[in-house]
Amino acid sequence: MENKFAVIIAVLICIVLPCSVSSQGWTPQASNTTEIFYSVYFANENTGWAVGNNGVIRATTNSGINWITQTSTFPGPWYEVYFIDALTGWICGGNGVMRKTTDGGANWFIIPSGTSSTLYCVYFTDPQTGWIVGGPQTPRKTTDGGTTFNQQAIPLGGTIWTIKFIDSQNGYATLDAGGFIRTTNGGANWISHSTGAGGTVWSAFFTDLNTGYICTDGGGIRKTTNSGANWNAQASGSGQLLHWVFFPPTGTGNTGYICGWSGTILSTINGGTDWTQQTSGTIQNLRSMYFTSATTGWAVGDNGTILKTTNGGVTHISTISTEIPDGYALFQNYPNPFNPVTNFSFRIADKGFVSLKVYDETGKEIAALVDEELNPGTYEIGWNALNRPSGVYFCIMRAGDYTETKKMILLK
Repeated sequence: MENKFAVIIAVLICIVLPCSVSSQGWTPQASNTTEIFYSVYFANENTGWAVGNNGVIRATTNSGINWITQTSTFPGPWYEVYFIDALTGWICGGNGVMRKTTDGGANWFIIPSGTSSTLYCVYFTDPQTGWIVGGPQTPRKTTDGGTTFNQQAIPLGGTIWTIKFIDSQNGYATLDAGGFIRTTNGGANWISHSTGAGGTVWSAFFTDLNTGYICTDGGGIRKTTNSGANWNAQASGSGQLLHWVFFPPTGTGNTGYICGWSGTILSTINGGTDWTQQTSGTIQNLRSMYFTSATTGWAVGDNGTILKTTNGGVTHISTISTEIPDGYALFQNYPNPFNPVTNFSFRIADKGFVSLKVYDETGKEIAALVDEELNPGTYEIGWNALNRPSGVYFCIMRAGDYTETKKMILLK
């Protein structure tokens, strides 16, 4: 009864006093699949695609409110999707398989890549000029929209994971064993630079001709300010594999994001001088992300995960009161049962690290709602269980020596 009254009082305080809106910085969207998503791309703020394992293709025309199924007649994995506009796009995958669409994905038709190597990335600078990379016999370039691809020579061996171009002439690609290559003449010649990274360079992103970032195994982030000739390590604060880096083109060039394993999402607003770990609300591996503005973007990954943010990924923990409470408490979530959103109120008596996580009936962690240092006070945060099945879940709060568990029921 005491907990019930405390929650009611906390809600009334929030109504009377100004406080931030309780919401997750990243909210899940329903993909209606449990397949792995390897890539996501948006042509504009409404129109986007996500592709992945077992030939899965999902498309949206309303910012991800609904994701509909598209078909390509290929049962293997699609590793990358890229669109030059809302109608014309390409996808690439296993065994050198490619498809192209000129009607937004309503129809995907076969185009020959000229190789049987796995293709991990496709990139076009205009409707005619593009590149594909992956295993041996890549990179390959087309100047006729993908009707034919011709191999280009590179100074390094190994798998090429990503390729991007800043303009029609200046491009770069990342490889195994810290490999990085760049071209200044459309790929006629490629120059190799050492990144100093020992592991695979999974992704790179340049904000201009000189300034770029790479992400690697073990939480590695490096930055260059001279076109890749030299790379300086940046502190990520994470030991997870970092798989994708993206700097929104509509931003200042200093705002960027990285996603990786175990639900890792990092952000910076100062060109990587500081990277802040965000609360993604998932522990699934995240493999790709795309932003249409400095604050609106999507991240995709394992188990059909699609996340969206409209505020740059900032998780708002509502401060209900800054008055120092007598002790620690985690109140029962409300509503309970719920579908699919519920809220948690909690209070902490001392400044310190607070963890608030959600587990399923098997004890598997499925969401990390709070994982940071907080000042004394009373707080509230929401959880969106859109992609979770009905059942019993447990919320566990840990702060110092305090641990509390609350049981809740999701009914759909």
